Amino acid sequence: MQSVNGEESLELGVDFAVNLLNPLASKKSGDDPIFFWFSRYISARDAGRDAVNGTLGSLLDNSGNLMLNEIVIDSLRKQKGHDMAGYAPLRGINEFRELAIDLALGEYRKDIPASTLSIATPGGCGALYAAANNFADPGSKVLLRDLHWAPYQTILAENQLTSTSYPLWGSGLELQLALEELCQNQKRILSWINDPAHNPTGLTLTSQEREQTLNAFIDSANKNPNIGHTLLIDSAYHLYSEEPYSWARTISKLRDWPTNLLILFAISCSKSHTIYGMRTGAIVCLHPDQKFLQKLDEVILHTGRGTWSAAPRLPQVALAQIHAQYEDEWCDEKDTLKSILKARRKAFNEELDKVSLKALPNSDGYFAFIQCQNPEEVCESCAAEDVYLVPLKSGVRIGICAIPSDKMARVANALSNALR
Repeated sequence: MQSVNGEESLELGVDFAVNLLNPLASKKSGDDPIFFWFSRYISARDAGRDAVNGTLGSLLDNSGNLMLNEIVIDSLRKQKGHDMAGYAPLRGINEFRELAIDLALGEYRKDIPASTLSIATPGGCGALYAAANNFADPGSKVLLRDLHWAPYQTILAENQLTSTSYPLWGSGLELQLALEELCQNQKRILSWINDPAHNPTGLTLTSQEREQTLNAFIDSANKNPNIGHTLLIDSAYHLYSEEPYSWARTISKLRDWPTNLLILFAISCSKSHTIYGMRTGAIVCLHPDQKFLQKLDEVILHTGRGTWSAAPRLPQVALAQIHAQYEDEWCDEKDTLKSILKARRKAFNEELDKVSLKALPNSDGYFAFIQCQNPEEVCESCAAEDVYLVPLKSGVRIGICAIPSDKMARVANALSNALR
């Protein structure tokens, strides 16, 4: 038999794939663009070049090391035995589940005109998966803003869903029209909105914009009583915003809550507690009918059991203890990290002004965003100057969370050169 060269092996692999992979799996391809560009930064750094990393959504110090909330790290290290290595209950540690509701609603929890439920998930991504798996019909469309975290599409695809969108900067009318169109074609509406401290732009909605958004869902639910409406607030970065419980404040004003409207929070402890890889989060559910929430408890428990089993026990125990005993100390550490982000954002925007560039309006969180027609070319040009950023569909994401303030001039100049 003739030996198989590289090209023939590739063809043989594809033939095997047709037989081994189901049709949905066969359509999966590609690398995550964020980690692809991060790997290019790593290669440049390891080659000894003075490279700037603006790729990952991780808060790094000026030497490129992960910044940690030491109160959290100390609590993790103090755990022993079963709390370090044992399983958590499938729903999560009770104290952590209560904490998750507090993290979502803050001081407005007592004013929310609904019952609440939370279940621990492996990060905010687990909450997003649970929502996609249970609150939209396979083959239907999930409503997003047109600028959003790219892995949303991966999560939707894993659940046989696609998306439709309305403009990030659109009027309330555009959201209303999007809801009307979906209601004409679907039995259930699921929408995700990442706010405050939006990824990838750093945008936070105003109080008026939040009320406008919530009212659009309320109006649509009232006009279409036989269509379920689920609004998920992705709160991945909310504790680094100026008003972390802004959505809870808006929801607390709601007086006539349609029973066909469910509000969810996807809680992530990755950024707020600097435990990115420990995959700790929760899905928090708000609805006026307690019996319905009891059913949701069973539904989401079933989803978790069939995917991630149970979220990790160690960080749940540690975080519950921190917020019961060391809340002020944790908050002080978090505020220090927040001040670093604020200083870096200020430096970035000032350097952009010097080269006559403008990012989209940004005020909170980890990122900024510059719109352009050719994001891949722009990022390649920046990479030629050893500045590594992330090209997205309609522009370039700048991870200011990872870039020291004194490197912002290099970033701005590289962008200016690329966008000439």
